Amino acid sequence: MASPRFVTVTMFAVGLSGAAGCSSSRPGQGEDVPPMVLNLREVADLLRSAGSPKGPPTRVADLAQLRSIYPAGYEAVKSGDIVILWGATIRGEGDERGNDEVVAAYEKSVPTVGGYVLLTNGDVKQMTPDEFKAAPKATTR
Repeated sequence: MASPRFVTVTMFAVGLSGAAGCSSSRPGQGEDVPPMVLNLREVADLLRSAGSPKGPPTRVADLAQLRSIYPAGYEAVKSGDIVILWGATIRGEGDERGNDEVVAAYEKSVPTVGGYVLLTNGDVKQMTPDEFKAAPKATTR
């Protein structure tokens, strides 16, 4: 008869191996995710982490202390590849995310040729220039 510890460890390992094959509830996390989508997701995490009781970050310097944790997102913002509408609050998984689609950040080419945007509900979405023009934008500070 197997020991209770062996059974527990085995069940845990089986559970992990089963979870590895499960699909995520977040679309677009597979191998073929465009780099800009990954950068915008990192920017979302960067903005959430840089927020304080005083409010969300309002300039690149407010993000500098997190550049080693979110290097791709930070560099994309610093270089201008991603434009942030400063003062936007990005809600997280535990924050009643809602379905609002207010643009908080975007790939610099979106206004002219389309591309990816980060919404205040934390989602990343592709938009055409016309969709971007019509989309509500976060109020900047």
